[in-house]
Amino acid sequence: MALLPINRQLPTSLERDQRIAVVDLGTNVFGLVVGTLDADGVPQWFHRADIEVGLAKDGFGNLSPATLQRAEAALQKHTNDAIDHGATDLFGYGTSALRQWPNAESWLQDCSLRLSNQEHRARRIPCELCTISGEKEAETIRYGLQACGLLDQGPVLINDIGGGSVECVLCWKDSVFLAVSLPLGMRKLLKDFPVHINPNAGPTHPQNPYLRAFEECYASLRAVFESELGAALLAHRPLHIVGTAGPYETLARWAQAYQPESKQITRSLCQAFGQAATQTLPLPHPSLHPLSTDAIVHASALMLALCDTAQGIPIVVTDLSLREGALLTHFHHPKRPA
Repeated sequence: MALLPINRQLPTSLERDQRIAVVDLGTNVFGLVVGTLDADGVPQWFHRADIEVGLAKDGFGNLSPATLQRAEAALQKHTNDAIDHGATDLFGYGTSALRQWPNAESWLQDCSLRLSNQEHRARRIPCELCTISGEKEAETIRYGLQACGLLDQGPVLINDIGGGSVECVLCWKDSVFLAVSLPLGMRKLLKDFPVHINPNAGPTHPQNPYLRAFEECYASLRAVFESELGAALLAHRPLHIVGTAGPYETLARWAQAYQPESKQITRSLCQAFGQAATQTLPLPHPSLHPLSTDAIVHASALMLALCDTAQGIPIVVTDLSLREGALLTHFHHPKRPA
């Protein structure tokens, strides 16, 4: 159940071996990648790092001074790491939480200037930060997978699960049949389908709060996915779902530990993952600790709902996502994807 490999050679518009850094300014996590194209045009990744920031802790559309301080500290750390790994430029793209905040662009512009003009000249590289639309986010993720040769075998459904939004792209090579960004991120699902634990309920209480939240979340997501994706899925019939990073990596690790002999993530494995999250899987299974139980409940409901909407097709996982797609876009199409 290995991650999808990178194996595509490509032309480049920037100097070969020039390293650049990209930061995905996500709703929960700021993720960094430093990479380049080698002499043959093959992508090379030198460094990845994630810092939990929690932009949505204040609620969407409003970011507090404490939140902004955490965000800038994370960007400072990523900038220093990028310099340490030889990057000559840094680009950052704000997603759901930032694009819903009215002051995002002005704050990002000010932050860019501060990062680009640090007191110590040896710690300076040009930094450009901006927000990116949900549609452009979906296209950038798709481009990165296409550029790495992961969309060549037939139609696939790409799914990226974030804290604020979920991107779905139905495509084959450079043909895009459907691309949507849905406000169904983990923060929204946790709010809409909370896990209510009654501390006064005895061990014989009939209602499992995790299972109830899972079932309600699953039913709601099935309806949304059927409405948004159903017709396109019937028309183009993808071979599999490509899950990008985040919860899909957790699913892949758990599935490999649960059934090491399995070569792909089937619908039954996805269902078992949901049962493990809701404490209803009857068989012995690997622990989900130290992951947030609530988040795994909702993420597993989303992944199973999408799998069922797509007629139970298998899931494959890649560690490539927005940041890698944006980095490759900068090499092949300078001044994009902003």
